[in-house]
Amino acid sequence: MAQLDRSTPPEAGPAPQINIGEYEKFTLKNGLRVFVVEDHKLPMVAYNLTLDIDPVFEGEAAGYVSLAGDLMRSGTTNRNKAEIDESIDFIGATLNTHSKGIYGRSLKKHNATLLELMSDVLMNPTFPQEELEKSLKQMETGIQAEKNEPSAIANNIASVLRYGKDDPYGEVVSEENLANITTGHLKTYHQTYFRPNAAYLVIVGDISVKEAKKQAKKYFGDWEKAEVPGHTYSQWPTYEAPKVAIANRDGANQSTIMVTHTLPLTPGHPNAIKASVMNQILGGGSFNTRLFQNLREDKGYTYGAYSRLSTDKRIGYFSASAQVRTSVTDSA
Repeated sequence: MAQLDRSTPPEAGPAPQINIGEYEKFTLKNGLRVFVVEDHKLPMVAYNLTLDIDPVFEGEAAGYVSLAGDLMRSGTTNRNKAEIDESIDFIGATLNTHSKGIYGRSLKKHNATLLELMSDVLMNPTFPQEELEKSLKQMETGIQAEKNEPSAIANNIASVLRYGKDDPYGEVVSEENLANITTGHLKTYHQTYFRPNAAYLVIVGDISVKEAKKQAKKYFGDWEKAEVPGHTYSQWPTYEAPKVAIANRDGANQSTIMVTHTLPLTPGHPNAIKASVMNQILGGGSFNTRLFQNLREDKGYTYGAYSRLSTDKRIGYFSASAQVRTSVTDSA
């Protein structure tokens, strides 16, 4: 039997063909932009509604924006949380909310039920006090745990250094912030920013454009539009020389090292894909990246070393990090 020659890597095959369906676009009278992609392979339809808004600086009540998104599906004027959960589970659907939108997916035969729930959660959330208190306790527990987590400490410091503490991207939520959050913050955020003229709805799946138009008008046509404020912020910090920040933790057996900086890389930028490929080679997550091979395989300093490159319509960033033995911190 012939032996398999493993000394030469096999040649790469042809690049796979990626066929992204063409979309149809229409706009409702209230300003909601709707994009439809027909895909009839499976009897499923997904609905992804996203707000196109500027980031919001939260100040002394930092944390309320994410809570507003998380708690939208915790109760409406028509249903409580248990009823929403039961209805979604009964039809085997998915319904998730976040600070900039809502996502739902179900079998086509259950679209009406799903959309009724989606529109109710989107337009009529009540943000029950008891659900807010539960979430605040969970967030407080998480913040307390992060105080002993080197990587979390490093990430918080990096955010402040990259963007500044007076920028939405540089805000770090503290226990003091949580104590200032009320249901009023959540309701005001929702009433201010969840408006159809500041959103777009993407519908993908076993559906025609005609059906999508009928559904969009029926379930989202009564959503009231209103003026949505925009925000501008001062320029993020610049440094004439590399800045070093040290957070000491007595008794730590590992050091978290992070190198990071802002990057003017927006989605769709001519260099975005090139930079992404570069980052994958440098430290994008696999075992054969440059950082991983150098710091783990060659030096034995760490179990893993990684880099990240993020694009953003305001400002992106790059970071590279590793957790190493304290005795090799300077060498790493």
